[in-house]
Amino acid sequence: MAVSGSIDQVSATIHSLQRVLPSIEARPVRQIIEGEARVLGKMRSTLLAAAILIILTAALCLLATLIGWVSDRRRDFAIMKALGASAALINSFFAAEAAALGTVGAVLGFALGLGIAAWIGRVNFHGSVAPRLGVFPVILAGSVLVALLSAIVPISLLQRLQPANILRGE
Repeated sequence: MAVSGSIDQVSATIHSLQRVLPSIEARPVRQIIEGEARVLGKMRSTLLAAAILIILTAALCLLATLIGWVSDRRRDFAIMKALGASAALINSFFAAEAAALGTVGAVLGFALGLGIAAWIGRVNFHGSVAPRLGVFPVILAGSVLVALLSAIVPISLLQRLQPANILRGE
């Protein structure tokens, strides 16, 4: 007989079975339960490590994209500075672009993830996967946070921008 639960719950079930059926001998098979717990613990650790590596890779890709934006548009930012735009305005403009990029990435990634999860569920398990829409706000917030953290270095490059040198073509 398989009984799930904590050690106390399993012990209580064993005692109640022995009272009802005194001729049986009920013992917990701890090795199987402990083995399952170890496997689940290792899987959880592996998934956490994979998620961290994916987030770091995405942050590095986003950082490279944002630095490319600064390099490609440094003349535009120099004109904005030359016309009197404050550093705070330029920084907030750039941060808003980064946040918008994070938002688009979260929406597309969530939609693509739902589609892939539904496909895997249908192909491998012959069942449907119910989407957990309550996870989306967390994904959106995390994506925007990663985008804003990735924008720190490009924003510091914007602050060091010298409009006169760039507009002269140096």
